[in-house]
Amino acid sequence: MQFTELTTEEFEQFTRTHFSHFTQTVDNYRLKIEQGVETYLIGVKDGEAVKAACLITLTPVMKVFKYAYTNRGPVMDYSDKKVFDTFFEGLNDFLKPKKVMHVRVDPYEVIKKRNHEGDILEDSGNRYIFDYFKALDFTHEGFSVGFDPVVQIRWHSVLDLRGKDGKAVLNDMDSLRKRNIKKAQKHGLHVRYLGLDEIDVFRKFMRDTSEMKSFTDRDDSYYISRKQHFGDNVLIPLVYVNLDEYVASITKDRDALVKNISKANRDLEKDPANSKAEKKITNLTAQLENIEDKLQEGRTLRETHGNELPIASAYYFITPHEVVYLAGGSDNDFRHFAGSYLIQWHMINYALDHDIGLYNFYGISGDFSEEAEDYGVIQFKKGFNATVYEYIGDFIKPINKPAYRVYQSLVKLRERIGR
Repeated sequence: MQFTELTTEEFEQFTRTHFSHFTQTVDNYRLKIEQGVETYLIGVKDGEAVKAACLITLTPVMKVFKYAYTNRGPVMDYSDKKVFDTFFEGLNDFLKPKKVMHVRVDPYEVIKKRNHEGDILEDSGNRYIFDYFKALDFTHEGFSVGFDPVVQIRWHSVLDLRGKDGKAVLNDMDSLRKRNIKKAQKHGLHVRYLGLDEIDVFRKFMRDTSEMKSFTDRDDSYYISRKQHFGDNVLIPLVYVNLDEYVASITKDRDALVKNISKANRDLEKDPANSKAEKKITNLTAQLENIEDKLQEGRTLRETHGNELPIASAYYFITPHEVVYLAGGSDNDFRHFAGSYLIQWHMINYALDHDIGLYNFYGISGDFSEEAEDYGVIQFKKGFNATVYEYIGDFIKPINKPAYRVYQSLVKLRERIGR
């Protein structure tokens, strides 16, 4: 068993058949190489059999040295200590001559599964990994909560689709999710995918949403470059309203209400003391006013926007292991159409149709209080019956200890003087 560099074919075959993050893909390797990032495919082989694989990047730090990052890797069976030790001992020797100051490792390993109140549902029983890292002089960075512009988020909201069909998945959702999905399907909402030439449509939704919710979005180049290199492994669904269908559907609802009101009026005429009929007329009339408003809105929108009204879009990474909802935005003026719910439902069905076991709603803060900055997002994901995956976190190892001590001192100094 030995540490070695891997061919792209060896790396791709292993990561496609072993659970891994979308950053541990040949698509991402080719992207990094084109961007000029020093990138290697490394791993462990036992004879001809690959036992571990990792895409690792090296970036400059302090002009002379480099910082190594394993990009949610390595991909391996962490319970196999022989493979573990072979990889990380080999990694140390591999990085030393490359002037690497320190390496950051953030395994894509779940340590606990929780509900969206933060209660533990399942412990993965893999705390031995901490001991394995400690024995090789790695330091754990702690159990972080919140968002960081550099470090990967430690909490995901994930829907396990294995062994389920669409009906079972829908039945497990809360009433709001079910109602909004059915409403969107009924009232002329459709989904299509945007190509690279239409990515500005998605970007506009993201800019509007980030401004409204006051968060910092990735820049255009991130989304464009990933779509260029990941190809069909990045999907950008757009939900739009077919306004002809919407007006027809609302008209049908209105006609049904008018018919029911007429019947209730006849019942009241036959029996003026029929309080049930009187109450029904009052309720149905209020509903009719709401329906008439929707009908007028649909007609007005059709006049100003034409028949197709884009209302929301999202950005997804697709791997053999999971469908990852990276980001999404919508037009706040048209949120009542429930377009964001239909996108989620459409992509959940994409995962089911392609036999992909996990639907990953992606990052949440890990703060489950009502004061959490993403409290609304957590509640949205919770409603789909997702489970919170808590990941193991980051491990740091100095490769050049004297240089790393100097680097840490400089970082602390900058923090003190506010730079």
